[in-house]
Amino acid sequence: MKSETNVYLKQNKAKYNKSNVVLIGFMGSGKSITGKLLAYRMGYSFVDTDVEIEKNYKMKIKDMFAKEGEAIFRQRETETIKRLSQKSHQVISTGGGVATKQEDMDALRQNGVIISLSAYPSTILKRTGNDKRPLLAKKSNEERLKAIVELMAKRAKFYKNADLIVQTDDKTPLQNVETITKYLKGLK
Repeated sequence: MKSETNVYLKQNKAKYNKSNVVLIGFMGSGKSITGKLLAYRMGYSFVDTDVEIEKNYKMKIKDMFAKEGEAIFRQRETETIKRLSQKSHQVISTGGGVATKQEDMDALRQNGVIISLSAYPSTILKRTGNDKRPLLAKKSNEERLKAIVELMAKRAKFYKNADLIVQTDDKTPLQNVETITKYLKGLK
């Protein structure tokens, strides 16, 4: 059901006895900043799966894509997610493609409430600007927008499987944190 604040809740609020909060969503949807603020608010640790992968494999993700390919990166991402999902009291910010892999989502859902952050393609284009994300690198703004629209369309059905969907376009990260904490309080 849709509320006045652009928040979409699952009809079935299952009993949650889970200690992690997992943020999924497209690149540029606000997972990292919202996750850090949410972790601080909750007294949890913050973990970004992309940062963990870079730390563990001592290589930037863009270099993994270029030198070893997306398949190797996705394998490392799954290994990282399985390890992180065993821990508790974390806010986990995932890479944009994590939601498309059932194995990853099953691992995260075992001990985590899944929150999807969403934004319109035009917002994503503005937020990602000229950064060097592998799936958008070396493209004009028009090509980037087209790639964003196409990739978002492919991933939309996966993001909709979240326990909560928060539209972030016209919200500050702190407003997103407020929305998420209210939802989480309602689960207890």
